[in-house]
Amino acid sequence: MEKQKKGLNIFTKIFVVLFIMFLCLYSISANGYLRTINQNKALYTDEMIKKFEQDVQDGNYIDIDHYLKKDNIDYSNRVSRLGEKVSNYISKGAFKILEILNSLFAYLFN
Repeated sequence: MEKQKKGLNIFTKIFVVLFIMFLCLYSISANGYLRTINQNKALYTDEMIKKFEQDVQDGNYIDIDHYLKKDNIDYSNRVSRLGEKVSNYISKGAFKILEILNSLFAYLFN
């Protein structure tokens, strides 16, 4: 009986989390959040096309960087840099272990 209640409790928690996720996604789509983002991108693109055409007509210097939107945002912080360093050390350590094992097996089987 205890096992059945525990399983039902886990199922209920999962169901509640999924229902909350559904409500969030539904509210985002109902409010047109993604549509607004795409419209803003299209508006920016139209403005840059008009600017480009005007520059061509005026004979101005044309550089692609003048018409592209720069979205290079650096989201790194101390924790993410630490995680990257740990990942690099693990990677280097695994590579060293593989080299050692490779040389060991080469020595044993030659």
